[in-house]
Amino acid sequence: MKDLIPQKNVSPEIRSNIAQLAIWTRKFSGPLHRAQNTSLQKITASEHGQLILSLYKPGDDRSTVLLSMKKGESGISTTHLKPLPLKQPNSIVQIARKYIHGRKIISSYAAMSPICIILEFGEPNKQLENYDEILEGPNVLILDLDSKPPRIILAKKYDKIPNRYVTDCGNHFSQGEPFFESWCEWSEDNTKTKKRACFLYPIISYCPMPQPEENIEKKIADTSPIPIIKTNKNISTSSPTTLTSALEILPTHIRRSARTKLQFLARRITKQKIDLPDNNEISRLQKQSEGLKTNLYLWPAHSLIWYVPPQFIEEFGMPAFYSLKKHEKPGDILNKIHHEIDILKRRKQELTVRIAESIQAEYDFQKLISDSADELKFFIDKYTNENFHLQKDSSKFSKYVLDLILEKEELPSVSKLCGTLDISLTEGKQEKKIRDEKEGRLPFRVYFSSTGEFIRVSKSAEDGDKMIKMMPSNHTWLHVLTGEGSHVWLEKPKGGKKASQQAIREASILAVHHSKHSRAQSAEIQIATRGDIEKRKNLAPGKVLVRRCETMLIKYDNSELQKLTAGTQ
Repeated sequence: MKDLIPQKNVSPEIRSNIAQLAIWTRKFSGPLHRAQNTSLQKITASEHGQLILSLYKPGDDRSTVLLSMKKGESGISTTHLKPLPLKQPNSIVQIARKYIHGRKIISSYAAMSPICIILEFGEPNKQLENYDEILEGPNVLILDLDSKPPRIILAKKYDKIPNRYVTDCGNHFSQGEPFFESWCEWSEDNTKTKKRACFLYPIISYCPMPQPEENIEKKIADTSPIPIIKTNKNISTSSPTTLTSALEILPTHIRRSARTKLQFLARRITKQKIDLPDNNEISRLQKQSEGLKTNLYLWPAHSLIWYVPPQFIEEFGMPAFYSLKKHEKPGDILNKIHHEIDILKRRKQELTVRIAESIQAEYDFQKLISDSADELKFFIDKYTNENFHLQKDSSKFSKYVLDLILEKEELPSVSKLCGTLDISLTEGKQEKKIRDEKEGRLPFRVYFSSTGEFIRVSKSAEDGDKMIKMMPSNHTWLHVLTGEGSHVWLEKPKGGKKASQQAIREASILAVHHSKHSRAQSAEIQIATRGDIEKRKNLAPGKVLVRRCETMLIKYDNSELQKLTAGTQ
């Protein structure tokens, strides 16, 4: 990005865009690489504002790519669990199936201003009967993250601006700049199928995506003169590639504090972006003030109300009428609008700088976590190789090695991380005792059904085994039919009654919520009594044998989930 924009005289807004783009590109590099050079096999849409793309490339995985404009989850991602599609395909799906179905994605990247995800498709198959019609149709999918609300656009890309848009956009675009014509736009507010300019200003460059780690390792292996030495499978020698893997290397007390701070930083950025004034609102007020200033002479003398002519309402976006208070003049209304515009501009400038600082702070903190993990991993590999013959219990040995490193070695990055988090490098005995007691108190979370029964949800696989040992044989056990998830214990009502259908539904919702199907908010559930399941010694943690059970397909919305989680213990 340094080559694209000079560092001097760069406005805070552009810095914020650059920082934001770096975050997006790093976050979405995996899905973007997954989409590159793949063929679009199927396209559908979900009820939650997601475009579901089934992509195919020989030798690649079968994961589905999602373009999501859902608040809090907007962006591009991959998943093996497809969300439930709409019963009837909407307009963007119908048009996309006609023009881009079966075509190859030749380019996938993130744009800087506005920040959006762009998937460009190659030429259609020349053997198609309607080849000429499809060739003249849309060939780009765009997820516009800067739009409020976010929108998904099916567009046609031109190498130069078409003549029909010269009047509206000709002053902004120059020769050689790509121009996107929208054929269909889908947002939470509405769907627009009228052809229009996708963006009134040209997109400012794109950010090159970082190469996947496997490609980098292959490139290093091909160019490195040092021979590669095979190591024992139990010894991990690859450096952490993601923030998640970096956090897993850190000691427990540091990892927990780091995760808490990461959540705080992410929430702060989200809140600042929500508070950021909208450009459209500022433009509307400026246009309105221009119309009022130009036509203020038309205000009727000695009248407190001016009914605005219809042509001004349409041209300048002015309200239907203006009214004066006692001792107020028409010029005072204009001054109020100018004052409101100044406040919004100052607020936007301040928040833009703060957002850029917050994004940089989040990036620096993530880098510090990664550096600390690399530092620890170097010593862990060193100690493991030197004392490989002493390994009997791998988990105890790893804990022993980590404690030894924290006590004996100099760790500048880890020490800096602990200083940032205001915690000690090694966990004291008292803190450790308190943490162990807190963790060992209950192996489950407690919820209450609307009918009054307890619903207990295990915290982990090991806790699931502990919870099952505590369950009476006639109480109800629930679990998702496929994939990973928590065990759920539904208490049997008093008086010999069976659990109500409402209580079973609510327990099923919690089983889906605490599983890999939580995003889809839908899954099949196994329902059995405790006496119908068995935990054998040779089974892995969290695994059980189910002798007989009933299955039920459950689907819910956020309102039902919020009622249940409101009283969590």
